[in-house]
Amino acid sequence: MLYHKSSATAGPLPAMDLKRSLLVRITLFAGVISLAAVAAILEQSRTRVRSHIERTGSTIQQLITDEVARSTDAFHRTVEDIDLSNLAAIGELIHFCVEIEDLYRRPVTARCFEEPGYAPAVLHWAMNRLIGSDVIYNSRVGIYPGVKVGHLAVRPDIASEAADAWRQIRMVLGITLGILFLNVLVYWPVRRALRPTDRILAALGRMEAGDLTARLPDCELIELQRISSVFNHLADRLQKTMGEQQKLSERLLTVREEERRHLARELHDEFGQCLASINAEAAYANELALDGVPELLPSAQAIARTTAQMMESLQQILHRLRPVGLDAFGLVAGLEDLVRGWNQRSRGRCRYRLEVEGLCDRFPDNLNINLYRIVQESLTNATRHGDPAEVVVRISCGESIELTIDDDGRRDTAHPAEPGHGVLGMHERVQALGGIFSLSSRDSGGTRVKANIPLAAAAGASP
Repeated sequence: MLYHKSSATAGPLPAMDLKRSLLVRITLFAGVISLAAVAAILEQSRTRVRSHIERTGSTIQQLITDEVARSTDAFHRTVEDIDLSNLAAIGELIHFCVEIEDLYRRPVTARCFEEPGYAPAVLHWAMNRLIGSDVIYNSRVGIYPGVKVGHLAVRPDIASEAADAWRQIRMVLGITLGILFLNVLVYWPVRRALRPTDRILAALGRMEAGDLTARLPDCELIELQRISSVFNHLADRLQKTMGEQQKLSERLLTVREEERRHLARELHDEFGQCLASINAEAAYANELALDGVPELLPSAQAIARTTAQMMESLQQILHRLRPVGLDAFGLVAGLEDLVRGWNQRSRGRCRYRLEVEGLCDRFPDNLNINLYRIVQESLTNATRHGDPAEVVVRISCGESIELTIDDDGRRDTAHPAEPGHGVLGMHERVQALGGIFSLSSRDSGGTRVKANIPLAAAAGASP
């Protein structure tokens, strides 16, 4: 059985800057072409010199022999007065130097037939290494029957070869500079055409931050214009969908709070009245037991205690369903009462603090209750899961409402728990108010719950 590796397991593709990639690649291409051209020029010079030295040397040897035979008599042939001017044209063409010695190896003449031009010292060194010192043609000159009248040595003119190679290399460098200049000219139009990508990234960042009003302008490049159109279309649909979802969340939260309010009212009016009646009957039975039926006294007292416990539990349930002072006294008073209750129940094991900045008592009822519920759930989660020593509730009210709940409790960072219904509920409440919710770990230990709610969006939420 054959198994194929899925492409989904492959890692993410490396990021690529198109402008920089084009600039670098064209520059590298021009550099490689230039190096290849320089190498070809040098190799051509080496090949020409090494392949033609033998033929050139034999031709020059024959010409010098003829010159010696022409310029001297048959019995006194020497190389002292030889004229090399007829070799000038050949020397300028193939870049060589001629050295002639007499019969006794004394230098007679040495001449290079071309005035060398400029070439960098490194090029001289390179030509010497490429051609080699072994490239030389040696021969006897002026052969009289059985007698040698001189010695000929033909060497490559390295300076002229280097100057000729340098002229060709300068041409290559000029072409390379032209390519690089063209590369720069291409870079700027590409950069201008891809400039809208920065706006695309900025718009995506705004949308990631929750700003669904982000839109892209029209672009000159057709491909980017298509991206802009699709992005704006998706943004419109997403904004519409999120608006509908926010309204639905608002409605669900409103219905939920109305049900809690109705339930609290029913419990208070019906169940509370029943408990009050039972408590009154228990008090009456207690009086009767004291007067004439002492056997009923324990039962009457037990009924009274049970009724008191049930009334206390009912008060706690009613407070959780609908805080009593929230509607009457505002958000700050409700939060102070909530924090005070947690401190009382904690009995010193944990310290709960409330810090308020700005005016936070002029919000609609729906906003007050949602903020209260977020704080309530956060305190419950912090105490239940973290065993903290301190929990701080901070609320800052300005153009936006920033609510932060910090605790120093312990968390299992190696195996973090999945968000429960409480966290999801807080997220839903903040989202319904048009805000941003986050749950993160603090650097100093513990957990931070943070909600940022624009006041304009929150005030416009349905009651």
